[in-house]
Amino acid sequence: MAQKLRPAHEAAARIRAAVEAREDPDFLIVARSDAFWVSGDLEDSIARLRLYADAGADLVFPTLVGPAELAEVRRRVARPAMIVDMPGRALAEHQDAAVVLYYAFSALAQFEALNQALARFKAEGTRPGGTQELEKLLGYADFAARARRYGETD
Repeated sequence: MAQKLRPAHEAAARIRAAVEAREDPDFLIVARSDAFWVSGDLEDSIARLRLYADAGADLVFPTLVGPAELAEVRRRVARPAMIVDMPGRALAEHQDAAVVLYYAFSALAQFEALNQALARFKAEGTRPGGTQELEKLLGYADFAARARRYGETD
């Protein structure tokens, strides 16, 4: 479904309301703009992020920007920036961001491990080891003891 942007002043008013309603000073208000993602218009994105910063946002979040665009946002918007990791880019390329969200990191690591395990199973017929470590992590011994105590056998 196509993205649709709210008017910038309406979004800024919502941010201002969130800032005014904040009770905990450690609660961060992050202002996200999808303007660059939707239209590729960096100027619109920066204009929106500046409005949001002026409304009191603690961080700005320009979606889908690359390192060059992020550097420009950081140069022109007086707030730290948060981004979603840019797949295929080195960690050093995220240096202009105060916060990098690795939103799929654990899922991708699990997917990679599963693919490796399946390839090994297919090639060698061996399943992954580590059963004892997994059972310890899950507390299986305690579960088994409770099952025996209450008469559960299978």
